[in-house]
Amino acid sequence: MIPVFRGDIPLQAQVKECGDYDIIIIGCGITGATIARELSRYKARTAVLERASDIPFGASRANSSMIHGGFDDEPGTAKAKFCPKGNRMYHSLSEELDFKLREFGSFVCAKGGQDERHLEMLYDQGKANGALGIEIVSGDKFREKEPNTASDITAALWCSSGAIVNNFEAALAFIENARQNGVDLFMETEVTGLLFDETRSAMRGVSTNRGNFNAPVVINASGVYADVISRMAGDDGFIIHPTRGEYFIFDRSVGDLVTSFLFSCPSEYGKGVTVTHTADDNLLIGPTSVQQTDRENRNTTPMGLDEAFDGARRLVPGIPRNMVITTFSGVRANTNTGDFYIKALDSPRGFINVAGIKSPGFTSAPAIAEHIGELIKDSLGDVVKLENDPAFVPTRKHIPRFIDLPMKERDRLASGDSRWGQIVCRCESVTEAQVVEAIRRGARTVAGVKLWVRPGTGRCQGGFCAPRVVEILARELGTSPLEITRHGGDSHMLTGRTKDPLLPGEPL
Repeated sequence: MIPVFRGDIPLQAQVKECGDYDIIIIGCGITGATIARELSRYKARTAVLERASDIPFGASRANSSMIHGGFDDEPGTAKAKFCPKGNRMYHSLSEELDFKLREFGSFVCAKGGQDERHLEMLYDQGKANGALGIEIVSGDKFREKEPNTASDITAALWCSSGAIVNNFEAALAFIENARQNGVDLFMETEVTGLLFDETRSAMRGVSTNRGNFNAPVVINASGVYADVISRMAGDDGFIIHPTRGEYFIFDRSVGDLVTSFLFSCPSEYGKGVTVTHTADDNLLIGPTSVQQTDRENRNTTPMGLDEAFDGARRLVPGIPRNMVITTFSGVRANTNTGDFYIKALDSPRGFINVAGIKSPGFTSAPAIAEHIGELIKDSLGDVVKLENDPAFVPTRKHIPRFIDLPMKERDRLASGDSRWGQIVCRCESVTEAQVVEAIRRGARTVAGVKLWVRPGTGRCQGGFCAPRVVEILARELGTSPLEITRHGGDSHMLTGRTKDPLLPGEPL
C-alpha cells in the first residue's frame, strides 16, 4: 500500500506533524523529487516541503520533456558533467519507476555555413562530454527521417540517445517511490525562514507556514526562489533571473509531422524554438525566452506565441495552427552564473544549494541527486550518517494507462471492477478507476488528477470531463463539489448551485 501525501492531513493537524528529521528538502520539482528518491535508499529521516498543491509544479511541469544527449554544454561545467550521466540513468529509471520514455533521438538543424560550423562545435563538445550516439548528417539524410522539415536545412547533428519523457509521470514517479521508502512529503508548505544554532554556524531546520521542521541538513531545491532561500543562509553567490518560455500543444492527429526532437541552432538566449513528437503522441513547439522579474508570471502573450509558432515553422513549414489544443508557459530558473549552482556551505554547516537547475536540468536531475548523496556522505558524515536501508524498494508501478492497454486487458480490468469500464475522458480514454486511483495516491485537485492520469489533456481540454472529475473528487474526498479547486488555493471550479433561490438582498 502506497502511503498518502502528508498533504492529506488536515492543515490544522499538520503543525503537529512538523518534527525532527535528519534532512529537509525544500521544493519538490524534478530536482527535489530525485534527491528525495536517492536519499530514500538510506535510513536517514527525510522530509520534502512543497508550497504548491500539485506535483509537479513550476518548470518541472512546464517544459519540453527532453532528455538531452549532453552535447550542448561547455566541457568542464556542472551541466556537462551531469547531463550525459543523467541521460544514461533515465533509460533504466523509466523501467524501474514505470514512467513513459520514448527513444526518439534528436536533431540540431543547420541552415548554411555558420550553422554547420556550430554543429561541428557541438559535436566536439559532445565527444568531450561523453555524449552517446552523435553524428553529423547531410540535409538530405536528415529529411529521409523527417520528410516534413524545411528544404533549406543543409545539415543536422543527430543524437540517438536523446529521448522524450512524460515529465508529469517522471516527477511523480520519483517522489512516489521516495514516499514508498519512508520519505515524508508536506504539500502547501512554504518555507518562511531558516533555523540556526546559537552561533548561526550550523543548520537547525526551517520555519514554514505550517510550523517549524527541525533538521541539521537543509537542501535548497526551490527553483525560481532558490536565491531567496540562499540569501537567508547568507549565500548571495548567484542570482535567479526568471525566464518565461511559451509553448503550443497540438492535437494528436498532427503528432507525426515529426518523429524526433528538433532543435534550431541555439543562440545566446537559449536553445531556441524546438519541435517534437511528445511521449503521448502530441506535437509540441516552443519555448520562447523572455527574462522577467516576476517569478510567478506564467502568462502567454500574442507576441510570444507568434514568435514560437514562426520559429517552429522555420523547421517544419506545414505545422497547422488550427490544430492547436492549448498553449502554456513555464518560468525557468536561469542564473547569472550560466551554470548549475551546487554548493554545500561551510557556514551555516548543513545548508546545501542545488540551484539554477534549468535546461538540461530535467535530464541532469538523477545524476545531481546521486552527487548530493555522495556530498552528504563526504562532507556531512558527522552530522548525518547515510546508512544503507536494506528495506529500500527501487521500483514502483504507475496507474495502468487504459488508452495503451490491449482490449483483452481492458476487458479483464472491467470485469473485476466496473469503474474500469466507465470512461470519464473520451479524448484520452481515461476511466473512473484511474481517476479514483489518482486520488488514492494523492491527487486533490482537478489539475492534480490531470497530472496523474491525463483527463483534460486532449482536444476538448476538459470541456466534457472536468465536471465528472469534480464529481469524483468530491465523492472520494467526502466533500462538497463547491470545495474542489483547479490547482489549490482559491481556484474553485464552481461558484454555487444552479437554480438555488436568491436570498433577500443578494445580488443577481
